[in-house]
Amino acid sequence: MAPSLIRRAVFLALALLSCAPGSLAQDSLNPGGAPRYGRQILAPGFQPAPFTIDVVSGGDVAVKPLALGDNCLGYAAADPDFVVELSAGFKRVTFLIAGTEDTTLIVNLPNGSWSCNDDTNGLNPALVYFDAAPGSYQIWIGSYAADTFDDAVLYLAEAGPEALPTTATGPDPARDPLYGEITLARGFQPSPYAMQVLGGGRSDASEYLADPACRGYVSEAPDYSVYLSEDMADLWFSVYSPAAMTILINGADGRWHCRAGGSGGDLAISFDYALSGLYDVWVGSLEQGNYAASIFYLTEFEPGPSLSFTIDTSCPGAPSTDLQVGARALVTGSVAKVYAVPETAATVIFQPAQGAGLTLVGGPYCDDGLRWWRAHLSDGNRGWIADGDAESVWLEPAN
Repeated sequence: MAPSLIRRAVFLALALLSCAPGSLAQDSLNPGGAPRYGRQILAPGFQPAPFTIDVVSGGDVAVKPLALGDNCLGYAAADPDFVVELSAGFKRVTFLIAGTEDTTLIVNLPNGSWSCNDDTNGLNPALVYFDAAPGSYQIWIGSYAADTFDDAVLYLAEAGPEALPTTATGPDPARDPLYGEITLARGFQPSPYAMQVLGGGRSDASEYLADPACRGYVSEAPDYSVYLSEDMADLWFSVYSPAAMTILINGADGRWHCRAGGSGGDLAISFDYALSGLYDVWVGSLEQGNYAASIFYLTEFEPGPSLSFTIDTSCPGAPSTDLQVGARALVTGSVAKVYAVPETAATVIFQPAQGAGLTLVGGPYCDDGLRWWRAHLSDGNRGWIADGDAESVWLEPAN
């Protein structure tokens, strides 16, 4: 029997015993418990890099009801799976799980706080800590679904998660579209037919499609699906965005069509004779990790300067704003922070001083009453920052 199968068999046996009549079911995570797969001391510059260890995900503790954080999900064992001792501070350290199924990552930090993630790098969870403090990091590898125990690998590295394995599957026409679908015939109205989407994704189109024009990062599922009920003599699929984006189409004949462009320009793919059938459309970002609001639109004529679009930046619970991608912004609130991803449970990259300037390169992304923008910092780093909450404004346009 292979070592991984032996590990899984032993773990399943222990899990079944823990659920046997008369045993005490665990309902919390125990940072002081003995790590099931051991511990490792790491110092900056450690070799070999990345450090890896084989584990099995899952357990009988439901993590979400514990309210450890917004992204603390899945099912994990009560005791840690692994413990990492950082013997000194790290400028950056990444914890990543590469699993055969959907896994989650839960970490108890040296200061006692919790940090969690799900689906950062494909279905792989990852956590990146900048200026990581020395001390003990207890790690749990959870399974997203209950009663699921799967082989996985824990990666520890000083590189970013993009340099580690991913489970991104590439653009997949078989998936349901993220923003909806429409059936069109000749002379459709309104024209242009327009839809706002948040373009971007984690799949590098160039890795999956042979066409050299297929560049940029797209989601696995199409952003939008268009069904033509009849052939059309002329049809244009176009994208407007102030960020650098790409458009990818899987046509009714199964062929791929791509075009990438620079910031602020319209992207268009035209069909001189569009066959009836299904057209799946992806709006991607040329920059890895970026997501930007974009207008996807359809016309039966070549788009020209007479067409103009406005990005809707409204967000329930957030203050109104005149911010926009491509512009400079000033930090006006003392509580503003720049995060690795657009959620307050994520790693804080930087806390800018009041009056500091930022360049907005992505967004807006609305989540739980906050409107997030991807910002370019003066030191070259990029991260996500919210512009305010229901009570105060933290970010305003620079004059």
